[in-house]
This record gives sequence, C-alpha cells and structure tokens, in this order.
Amino acid sequence: MKSMRSQVRSVSILLLGITIALILWLYSLALPGYALFDDWPSLDGLSKIQDIHSGLVYVSTGITGPLGRPLSLSTFALQASSWPENMSALLSVNFGVHALATLMTFFLAVGLARLRIPEKTVSSWIGLGVAALWGMSPFLATTHLMLIQRMTSLSALFVLMGLTAFVWAQLLKDRQSWRVRLMLVCGLGFGTLCAALSKENGALLSLFALVILWLWVPPANRLRGAVERSLILLLAVVPALLLVGYLAIRLPGILEHGYGPHRYFSPLERMMGQPVVLLDYLRNLLLPRAAAVSPFTDRWPVPSGWLDPLSTLLAAGFWIALILTALMLRKKAPYLLFGLTFFLVGHLLESSFIGLEIYFAHRNYLPAFGLYFALIFGLFCIAVRYRRLVIIAISSYVLIFMVILFQVTSQWNDALPNARIWLDENPWSQRGAQFLTTQLVRKGDLQGARQVLDAAVEQNPGLALVQIQRTGLCLGQEEEFPRLLNEVISVLHTANYQPLAAYELAKFANADPAHLCPSRDYSALSRMADALLQNPPYAQNKNVRSQLILTKAFAEVETGDIKKANDYFRESFRLSPNLDVLFYGLSLMANAGEYDQVYAFLAEARELSPRSRLERSLWLKRLDDFLEIMRESQRIDSGRLLSVLVCQDVPGSSFLSFLEGRFRGQDQPTPSASAILDSAAVL
Repeated sequence: MKSMRSQVRSVSILLLGITIALILWLYSLALPGYALFDDWPSLDGLSKIQDIHSGLVYVSTGITGPLGRPLSLSTFALQASSWPENMSALLSVNFGVHALATLMTFFLAVGLARLRIPEKTVSSWIGLGVAALWGMSPFLATTHLMLIQRMTSLSALFVLMGLTAFVWAQLLKDRQSWRVRLMLVCGLGFGTLCAALSKENGALLSLFALVILWLWVPPANRLRGAVERSLILLLAVVPALLLVGYLAIRLPGILEHGYGPHRYFSPLERMMGQPVVLLDYLRNLLLPRAAAVSPFTDRWPVPSGWLDPLSTLLAAGFWIALILTALMLRKKAPYLLFGLTFFLVGHLLESSFIGLEIYFAHRNYLPAFGLYFALIFGLFCIAVRYRRLVIIAISSYVLIFMVILFQVTSQWNDALPNARIWLDENPWSQRGAQFLTTQLVRKGDLQGARQVLDAAVEQNPGLALVQIQRTGLCLGQEEEFPRLLNEVISVLHTANYQPLAAYELAKFANADPAHLCPSRDYSALSRMADALLQNPPYAQNKNVRSQLILTKAFAEVETGDIKKANDYFRESFRLSPNLDVLFYGLSLMANAGEYDQVYAFLAEARELSPRSRLERSLWLKRLDDFLEIMRESQRIDSGRLLSVLVCQDVPGSSFLSFLEGRFRGQDQPTPSASAILDSAAVL
C-alpha cells in the first residue's frame, strides 16, 4: 500500500512538473510581447532609476493604489534597465510568478482535498487537475501578458501561499507544535501583509481563510488549542471584520455622492450590472474562447434598470438560484457552496460598489480557484468505478484549455489581426479602437485609422481623448480639417471627463502636432486646450488644468512669444509641480538672460517640494544640480549656446536631458517629454 502511494506521489509530482513546464512554454510563445495602456503610467518612472536612492523613491511613491503597492514596484525596479526595450525579460518574470502560483494551487488543492478525502492518492490527482486547469486557463492569460498585472499575480501568489500554510496547519498531527503556530503567523499574518502590499485585494486573504474554515474544514479537524484559536481570531477574524466594516462605512457616501465625472456609470448602475459581468466571467472561465482573451474591455455597457436590458434581471435571478441550490446541497455536495462562495468573495472588492472599471478578466485570477476546485473535487466524488472515465474527461478538458491558450499566446504578437478581433469582440472599447488605430498607422493605413476613430466617436461622441486624436489624422484630407476642428472643439466644451485628454494635448504640443495632419498647428492645439478649460471638470482639477496650461505654454514657445510662454510655464508648475516643466521654463528664462527670475523661481520650487522624505531629497538634489548648471551658464555667458539649443527642433526635455547629462557625465538621457507626460497622466 505504501509502495503504491509512493508511486502515485512520484507520478503526480512528475506530471505537475510537466504541467508547469508546459505552462511556461505556452506563455513563452507570446514573447517578446509589448507594453499596453496601463503599463506606461505606472512603469515609465523606471526610466528615471539611476541608483538605489532613485529606486527607493520609485518604490515608495507608487500611485496605482491606496497602499502604493511597493512590493510589486520593487520587482519592477529590479528590472529597471529592461524597461521599455526588453519586454521579454519583463514578461518572463510575470510567467515565472504564474508558475510559482500554479505550484501553490497544487499544494492548496491537495490540502483541501485531504481535509475531506483521507485517501492521499485521490487528493494528489485532485491537486494536479486543479493546478492544470487554473494554470492553463485561457481567460486568465491577460494577467500575465499585460506587464502591469504582475501586481495581480504577485498578490495572488502571496494569498495562495498564506492559504496553503493555513490549510496544512489543520492537517498537522501534533496540534500543539510550534510548527502550527508558525504556519498560522506566516500564512495569515505575513501572507496578508505581503499580498496587500503587492495589490490591495490581497487583504481578502483573511476572508478566504474564514471561508475555508467555516465551509470546508470539518469540525473534527479544526484547531482546538487556545493559542491557535487566538491566532486565527487575531489574524483572520479581526482583519476580515475590519475589511467588511471599512466597506460598510464607505457604502453610504459612495451611494450619495457617486464616483465623480471620471466614471460613465453610477454606483447603482455598477451594482446592477455586476451579475451580468460575473456570469460572463463564469462562462469564459468554464467555456473559454480565444477571441474573449482581450486586454480591452473598457466602457462595458451598464444597465439603466433591472429590465433595461432584461438580461440584468435574468443574471441576478441566476445567481440567486445558484446560491440557493448550493445551500440546499451543502451536506451532499459541500464543494458547490465552498467553490461558489470562494469565487464570490474573491470579487468582493472589484465587483461590488467600489468605483473601478466595470470589467477586467484578471480579476478572476484568485476567484477562479474556487470554481476549478469545486469542479475537479466534484468529479472525483463520482463512484470509484467511473474513476478512469473521470480522469479521461479531466485530461480532455485540460487539453482543450491548452489548445486555446496556445492559440492566444502563439498569436499574441500579431498585433494588427488581434486588434481587429478584440475590437469586434468589444466594440464599445475606446482603448481597443485606439490600439487598432495605432497598428493601422504603423502599417501606413491612415485612412483606415481615421475611420476607426470616427466610428468610435459616432458611437460615443463625448470621448474627449478620441476626439482630440481624430485631429491628428488628416493627411490627404487637409481641406476638411477646419470643419473637423470646429466639430471637435464644440464637443470638447461639454465632453466626458477624461484626464488623459489634457495630457494628450500637452504631449502633442511638445512634439510635432502636424506629423500626420499638416493642418493641425499649435494654434489648433491651443484652441482645443481653451475648449477643455471651459469644461468645468477639466478646469477644476489642478493636475489636468496644469497640463492644459502647459499645452498653451508650448504653443507660445513655437509662436515666439517667450514672455507669455514663461507665464504659462509658471502657472502650470504652480498648479501641479513637475521639475521637467520647471526646467524647461527656466531654460527659456535663462536663454533670455533673466537669471534673477530663474533663481527666484528655483527658490519657490524648493518650497513646493514633495512631503515624502525620499522624494523630497531627490527633488532637492535635482534642483541643486540645475542651479549649478544655471550658475555656470551665467558665469561663462552661455546664452548663445542655450539659444542655439532651444531653437533647434529638439523637444524641451531632450534639451534638459542634454544639460543634465553634460553636468552629471551620464551617457543616457532622461526620458522624453512624451514619456514624462504619459507617466504623469494618473497623478
């Protein structure tokens, strides 16, 4: 008997190794990959990492979530030299994290199975089946193919490790041993901390642990020691109550005040729409399609009422019926209630009333474990005489997942065909339209690119960002540009609030606004900026207003009104302090010989330094470096050099990079202004 168990264990470990190797191979087919919409705002700061100090500033000043996500940012900081050129190296780490997470799902599933099925050989097969399905699930692929979603997978890895430690602590024979307590502290305490510092929904670990404890662990297997029970109370029950309490406190305020102008839906509309969203998640997790594996699911339609559309009410009814069925069968089939509850708890933060975007496939990364575990465990509950048939069925199902995942990853780098498929699959997606436009421009199909943007605004005229981007594609259609510009400006006065629209204008103004549209000059950009400044949500946000003023500053530089440009640079900086903006404006002042103004404004900039000690020290160092440059410039009367550089067709921050590179003796320039503006878009 022991020999047979040993053989089964060896075979299961071998098959697990093969499974993980296959997963890594399948994902390697997607290399080199490419950066997508959410990557740039959070990761472009990697370009500024020069040493440990600047790396610590980057890690400690994250803007992607309330907690900053420093652990996730640390993994990116260690690969700063690879951004953005070496996407293969960056994505390979994503795939490695997923491989480790798959290993954890195996041990977690084995532990859960042993709590209910004493037969160790069966639990090994259950663990293998769950790990294979979860690891090869095509619908979860964007979690790893989108670079920034390493935050999701890293957080999930810590959650899985914590839950695995918690489950196996229940299985240890010596219930009073130090090992049990250590596993509880490490799993629930350290695991929750690391998971939450990777991404905020890692805080759900405590709720997952309670779901396991109350819906899965048999009473006879629960820890009885006073110390152990106290640890569970302190590290699972208390954090869960705090989390639920926090959500309960926030709910009334959100319902009363809504999400603000940056969302196209209300809290009630979001909550009414989630049953349909969750049902679509369920369908794609169990019956995956390659076309559904898309990074672009923004602007998912929301219902106007329970009957508009009718699918809203039907989806809500489906979930109620499913929950009631699971409750009625909780004694005969406890895996149904456990798996369903695990899935729904996993969506507690991102699929409830919090004002996030409506739909994202990567939100299923952890919740999907509950579904796949319930499915595999349920199949192994079928009579033993059908066991071979069950194994064949599971193997076939895994093979289907593998084939579909192969389709996704092997074609991932075919950007243009994918862009067409993704937009057909999600025709409401603004990002999908923009991505397809970019691919068509790269192929030289400017007319086709313009048609995609026109179709997007025809469907939703209030998309300010797309309206602005339309004005950049008029090559061969210059005669109709005045009509187009007037049309866009009229829309911008009342357009939807999209902060990136302001950053897009500033980016164009700092580059060549007429690159693909000779008729679009700086005057056109300034008029569009004025239109947005008359749109209340844009005018009231300091950061957004700063970018619109910056657009006008760049426009004045090109028209030769340096005094007016300097006034705009000052106003932009005071609204939203940014050293790259400051240095550009100060260089213009120095070029005009106004050194007294330069020194006065540098002194003002010191007073506007960030509160964070690390960020402040780097800020002050850059100011000191630039001050020395200005003093040296004044001493050697380098106004002629500055004049030559500014008049050259070189973007402002490239000029600054030249100065800073000369001063510091660096070979690599600082990031371009376009990248700086992109990375500032979420500030």
